[in-house]
Amino acid sequence: MIGLRRITAIARVEVLRLLRSRTTFTLLVVVPALQVLLFGYAIRPNVASVRVAIAAPTPANAADAARALRRLPGLEILDGPSTPGAAERAVRSGHALIGIEVPALRSFANPTQVQRPLRIVVDGTNPVLTNVAVARIEAGYWHGLAERADAADSGPGFAVERLYNADARADWTFLPALIGVTVMIAMVMLGSLSLARDRETGSWEALLALPISRGDTFVGKLLPYAAIGTAQGLLVLAAGVLLFGLPVRGSVAALILLLPLFAAAHVALGYAISVRVRTQLAALQGAVAFYLPAMLLSGFLYPFETLPEWARWIGGVFPLTHFIRAAREALLRGGHAVDILAHGWPMLVFLVVASTAALLAQPRQLN
Repeated sequence: MIGLRRITAIARVEVLRLLRSRTTFTLLVVVPALQVLLFGYAIRPNVASVRVAIAAPTPANAADAARALRRLPGLEILDGPSTPGAAERAVRSGHALIGIEVPALRSFANPTQVQRPLRIVVDGTNPVLTNVAVARIEAGYWHGLAERADAADSGPGFAVERLYNADARADWTFLPALIGVTVMIAMVMLGSLSLARDRETGSWEALLALPISRGDTFVGKLLPYAAIGTAQGLLVLAAGVLLFGLPVRGSVAALILLLPLFAAAHVALGYAISVRVRTQLAALQGAVAFYLPAMLLSGFLYPFETLPEWARWIGGVFPLTHFIRAAREALLRGGHAVDILAHGWPMLVFLVVASTAALLAQPRQLN
């Protein structure tokens, strides 16, 4: 009972500090709001327009190719010289991302013409943007051949069936992951600032002088942040559903149950970082050093399956990797509660390891 009163007292002090801190308000309200707005409205890779230059032996050939390509979505056909080689030059100069060099065709007037393939010259510096456009051009090319051969309806053709995201919406891909990213950044930063702030203000020495165990101090600081992280995750989830129509096909209750565990794991890590540093600036640097690799190797910015094997091993350590899988399972794939909660075991292991490291590194007495 006495231990519970101590934990409650420390938690109450921590809540009062949070309410009075402008830094805390910025981390918990302003930063998540900016993230939701930027990722939801500004980053839309599926609607990008790719500049395409066309070159052909004759103006009529160039006009025919441009007319066919204008029917395809996501392509911007550039006007300009269409003589052979002009499309490649446009790509090399940076005016176009894709250049199409239409070859000369063998005809009755030119029976000795060597048949050459149609060349698609691609700026490879941005493959994420150009790969989809190249696939559309290739599909349009083969469809055009079939139409000219009167073979468009000679067979069953093909149909594309997309599971879980029929419209291939890019925002539905990253919004479930954004819930975890928002909570992770806020909790690691707040946890790392907690002890460093106490050291700079002198209140840490006062806590050490009181008859309070290291465990009581740790749990008293952990609980308020875990509750705040849970609320923050719920807000981002609600924004995704209400503003962007994010579907809720599975057990969202199971996902909500994972939020306190996920938040606590990162608060514990931040606390462990804070124990080892002396200033708030050093604590923030330690937090950034953790969450940047977590974002890169968790499947948030890049597909997890495209990472090399060693990177996937490292990515499996981060709780964010498993939360992203759980969120997509709950919101998009329609997973059951058992399948979603199974992703919580790596988070629990991370929480235990981070808590143990924080408690062992925490000083027992004043230096």
